[in-house]
Amino acid sequence: MRHIKELSFETISLLNRIHKSSKKHEPRERAKCIVLSFKGYRIDKLVTIFGVHLNTIYNWLNNWEKLGLLSIYNSKGQGRKLKIGSDNEDFVRKLMQENPKQINKVVAELKEKKGVEISKRTLIRFVKKTLI
Repeated sequence: MRHIKELSFETISLLNRIHKSSKKHEPRERAKCIVLSFKGYRIDKLVTIFGVHLNTIYNWLNNWEKLGLLSIYNSKGQGRKLKIGSDNEDFVRKLMQENPKQINKVVAELKEKKGVEISKRTLIRFVKKTLI
């Protein structure tokens, strides 16, 4: 039986506020899980409420005990990394200026010279996001 044992009234109200008003889904779920664990909900009940694996609940509770409120939010650097990073941005900009209407050529040169394999659609999204 594992529970969060000590939460102050202020912390509970802050977690409830995060649960109700956070823009992201993950912090809302984690905040509610911490409060329910404090109220005495069993791990197997939390698993069914949140629809996650047992280890996920244990990770949320362990991280709460180690990091406190910082554990509610995702840390920077999580998620898919960019295929065209800032190190290749100037190279892509130069290629696009040399070949403005030849997307296939830019994709081929990027693969050949930098070893970065991307689709035409990825290149178009990158150009729209950074160069325009």
